[in-house]
Amino acid sequence: MFADEWRQWVPAVAVVAVIATMIGLCVHQFAWTSDPQFRAAVVAAGVPLDEFRILSVTIYTVIALVSWVALTVVGRASVQATRRAHALWLLLGASPSTVFLSTLLVLAVVSVCGAVVGALASTLLSFWAVPAFNAEVSPAVNLPGFVIVPWAPVAIIVLSVVTAMVGGLLPARRASRTPPSVALRSPEGSGRRSIVTVFRIVCSVFFLLVAGGLVVAAGFSSQLGSTSPGSMFNLAVDAGGSALIAVYLLCPQIVAFIFWILNGIFSRSGAVVPALGTRAAAARVQASATTIAPLAAGLGGIGLLLCAVNSVVAVTEALQPGTQTDLTDVWTIVAVVAVSMLATSAAVVSLSARGRGREIALLQAAGMQTRQIGTLIASESFAIALAASITAAVPVAVGGIVCVLVSKAALGNSSVVVWPVPAMLLGLVAAWIVIFLILLAPAITPLRDGPGAQLREQGV
Repeated sequence: MFADEWRQWVPAVAVVAVIATMIGLCVHQFAWTSDPQFRAAVVAAGVPLDEFRILSVTIYTVIALVSWVALTVVGRASVQATRRAHALWLLLGASPSTVFLSTLLVLAVVSVCGAVVGALASTLLSFWAVPAFNAEVSPAVNLPGFVIVPWAPVAIIVLSVVTAMVGGLLPARRASRTPPSVALRSPEGSGRRSIVTVFRIVCSVFFLLVAGGLVVAAGFSSQLGSTSPGSMFNLAVDAGGSALIAVYLLCPQIVAFIFWILNGIFSRSGAVVPALGTRAAAARVQASATTIAPLAAGLGGIGLLLCAVNSVVAVTEALQPGTQTDLTDVWTIVAVVAVSMLATSAAVVSLSARGRGREIALLQAAGMQTRQIGTLIASESFAIALAASITAAVPVAVGGIVCVLVSKAALGNSSVVVWPVPAMLLGLVAAWIVIFLILLAPAITPLRDGPGAQLREQGV
């Protein structure tokens, strides 16, 4: 399966490689700062070892959380992409255990390929990145030349593969137990999905209540004595983070509602092709939600972080004019989250785009022109990117409200909040471009050669 359709697995391998590279840089940094040579040089200079570890540990924590989400989403999408093939295996007499093990084997091949590439890339980058990072922390320390700790590359591969495999365990088990008729009739159907949906909704309501409680607490920050910039940052991140978890869990329902609104707007305005594109995204709402959820989490997390940090900087400048701030760690975290979530969504879109060539060929055979097909794909990708941006705006708004309330208590009658509007718009445009290009790729061949070859290949 992997050898015959290796091109379709390339995005998943690329995501695992990107995540493994970021994990690898943190592993190499941790391993090097634990090396006796490094510790001896730091002790001789009289500099605390924690200065070299605290920022790397913070960034590593963010990378670990992002990696867990990204790799588990890719693992789940990889299993879902082959569920119809597994249904055919079951019809031909394969046992559920055979399907389960073969599914994990394909996922293991994808994970190992990406993890090995990531381990090699991070090992090569570490010769530049680790010394540069440590030099920025404390330039006065005469550190020894960087060397690779032997166990680090092995740890990178193991961590990356295990994380991706964990993400595919439940989908693989579900694929092996789903009746073939259900898998072949419905791209996403499962009899137990309603139970999962109810559980997700209950959990999301809980986190929404937590976010609402923290916003209310921000209104009493002066009475609680929590008006310092540090308190404002913590409260904004906690409230926005709770809202972020809630919208992540509610993503299928939010996405379906947004698509319904967009389809109504396009239909009433007479834009038939954009309405058709939005309806195409809505028809694959579960796959679209899997795409949008990590993208919305990334955009929401970046927007929340920028809103909280920039608002804290503004409040600090108002309280103590001339205070210098270093936002290097913030921009590093922003870059990590942006690259990871965009790559994850791109991989999910690519995996869910299987069979799109046949769909495009059918549209051509029905008389749709090339320009109209381009508009269709553009509108579908725009609907996905817009839904992700709207979903991401919820935690940003919650964090911004907290900043308004706390800064008003700290500064008196005035309030300070810095909304990350440019960053959110840039994220919307970047997501739209990437998703459009990925959805366009399967359409290039039928658009160039006509629908005949594609339909003959599919047996139509």
